[in-house]
Amino acid sequence: MIYENYFSLQQRPFSIAPNPDFLYAHGQYQEALAVLEYGMLHRGGFILLTGEVGTGKTTLCKHLLQSIPNDTEVALILHPQLERLELLQLICKEFKVAVESCAKESELIASITEFLLAVYAKGGYSLLVIDEAQHLDTNVLELIRLLTNLETHSDKLLQIILLGQPELNQRLQRFELRQLNQRFTARFHLQPLNFSQLNKYVQHRLHVAGSERHLFSMPALFTLKRLSKGIPRLINLLADRSLMGCYALNRSQVSSWMVLQAAKEVLPKKPSNIIKYSVMSFIVMLLVLFAGKDLLSVMDNQQLSKAYKNVQQAVITKLSGDETSSCTQRNNCWQGMLPQSLIAFSQSDVSVFDHGRWQKWHTSSGIDGLVLSRIQWSAPFDVTALIKPGSYHEGVLWARQILSQAELHSVSSEDFSNWQVIKPEVSESITPSFYDVFLVDQVKQFQKRHGLLVDGILGKQTLISLTLWQQKNSETI
Repeated sequence: MIYENYFSLQQRPFSIAPNPDFLYAHGQYQEALAVLEYGMLHRGGFILLTGEVGTGKTTLCKHLLQSIPNDTEVALILHPQLERLELLQLICKEFKVAVESCAKESELIASITEFLLAVYAKGGYSLLVIDEAQHLDTNVLELIRLLTNLETHSDKLLQIILLGQPELNQRLQRFELRQLNQRFTARFHLQPLNFSQLNKYVQHRLHVAGSERHLFSMPALFTLKRLSKGIPRLINLLADRSLMGCYALNRSQVSSWMVLQAAKEVLPKKPSNIIKYSVMSFIVMLLVLFAGKDLLSVMDNQQLSKAYKNVQQAVITKLSGDETSSCTQRNNCWQGMLPQSLIAFSQSDVSVFDHGRWQKWHTSSGIDGLVLSRIQWSAPFDVTALIKPGSYHEGVLWARQILSQAELHSVSSEDFSNWQVIKPEVSESITPSFYDVFLVDQVKQFQKRHGLLVDGILGKQTLISLTLWQQKNSETI
């Protein structure tokens, strides 16, 4: 525990270890999980998942293995730089198939086939996962193709998932591997995160670690995107070191300068001219964004270099100045992303960051979806900790009442005159203050409807949104 207590975190949010608990299961990662689950549970035979180094392939795989059915046998190969015989021996070891150390290739395949048939006869599944598959020799890839031939008249006996870097796709295009390349029933390639995804990714990991605060300023996120190129592993590396620097300086929020300092310490050094022009381009972007002028024609590189510190400080002041800092230090004031559809009807004192400055909300701003907002909020109960499923909290009953009204409102807002809505009766044995599975589903539906993070957890963002929804519909419910 180094900076965790300082930021009120339950654990380190940006460890580079592939922890499936921190999986950002949204967007392309949700699609990739669906592809992997399809290949595993529908006996599809062969699945290919590729992505650049550090894009989260192993984390996805570990998350998948956490949720596999109990009747699934798994062989996980993490170091595939093996010969054909060595790979077969390792597969037997992973499946706990007893074989002699001197067994031939044909004997090992026969033993594996007998094991797969026994699992299939019981209605179970057999899954082979090979990570870092770009290192497999051509002969070994051909052996894997032969393993896909193990099948009954209707189903494959062995589901195979290959995880690899982009060069694996290039290798599979070779003429001698055309038979293997035609066996894949599903393929998916993970792309680096864009800025919007990176913003949500960072906040998601902070949320899982126990924080609802925005610990990274907007300029810091821009810098994080530029230096990491959207690769999650590099994002974690830089974000972790940036939080350490923020803690060392006794600051409440990571700035762009802190991310740059972190990059100097943890990233491989680049030629000085690349760093120079990379920084120059970032400065120009900020100057154009916040000064509203095209300064390219009036400032040379030397002048831009001198202006860097002043510009950086001006940007930080605009996004996280004294007014914002004092706001986040008060218990009744919250700053973060809130749904536009709700804050437009708020009776609270709401400001949004629009056109380069904080200003009072006005409906003509033209901003859609979630808006970076600062709001004076009177909490009806203590919300210092997250309200998670399976827990008891006084706020559960409050949320249950609002969500029941929200659910009825969403149904009545459409023409369902020919439908009969049947809701399950709530058992008397259920305590109203207990966060049960029925409420979890209602919370997720509300979060999805308003563009919030769909995690079923009642954090400050969701609770404030519920309050705003209640204000919006106070006259109609």
